[in-house]
Amino acid sequence: MPEISALCLRAARGAGLSWGMAEECAHAATWLAARDFDWADAVLYQLEASGGRQVTPRVARWEADAPVCALHVGVALSDFATLPEGPQLDGVWLGMVTGPLIMVPFAARASALLGTALEITLDGSPWLRVSGDNTRILGTKLMRTKMAEVSVSPTRLDATRPLQATAQSAVILREQLLRLDGLALKMTVPSSAQSAKGAGAQGLGED
Repeated sequence: MPEISALCLRAARGAGLSWGMAEECAHAATWLAARDFDWADAVLYQLEASGGRQVTPRVARWEADAPVCALHVGVALSDFATLPEGPQLDGVWLGMVTGPLIMVPFAARASALLGTALEITLDGSPWLRVSGDNTRILGTKLMRTKMAEVSVSPTRLDATRPLQATAQSAVILREQLLRLDGLALKMTVPSSAQSAKGAGAQGLGED
C-alpha cells in the first residue's frame, strides 16, 4: 500500500494536480486497492482523461459546465457531506461524472461523517452502497462505466457482510505501471552537470 500511495502521488503531481489533490488521489488508490478494485485503471483514467475539475455544490443539484472528473467530485462530496449541499434526506444529484469508481472512497468518508449508508446510482440505476468502509456492489455490470449521471442518497445501514468486488483486481499490469511511471517522470527535471556535482558525482554518467 505505501508503494501504491507513493506511485500515485507522483503520477498525480506529474499530471498537474496540486499537492492536496495528489494526496487525495493516492488515498483513493490505496482504498480501492485494499478492497480489490481495479485501482490502477481508475487512477489512470482520472489522470489521462479530459474531465473537468470545476464543480459548484448546490442544494439537491450540483452545477458544472462540463462533465467533471470523479476525483474532484469525490473530494467535494466528502467536504460538503454534513452541509446542506451534501446528500441530505432526498439525496443530491452530482451531475455528469467521468470515471465514477474513484469517487467511492470519498463517498465512504461522507458515509462515516453522516453516520448513515449512502447509495450511489449511475444514470438512475443502483450501482453501489457504502456504509463507512464497507462497500456492496448493486450493479456489477456498471463497474466499468466511464461516464454517467451520478446521484447519492442516504439509505439504511446494511448489517450483512458486504460482497467482494467481483472481477476486480488490485494487481497492476505492466502497461499500467509504465503509464503511471511516465506521468510521475513529468514532475522531475533532467540531470545536469550542476545537479550531478551537487550529488557528489563527477559526471552525468555516474549515480
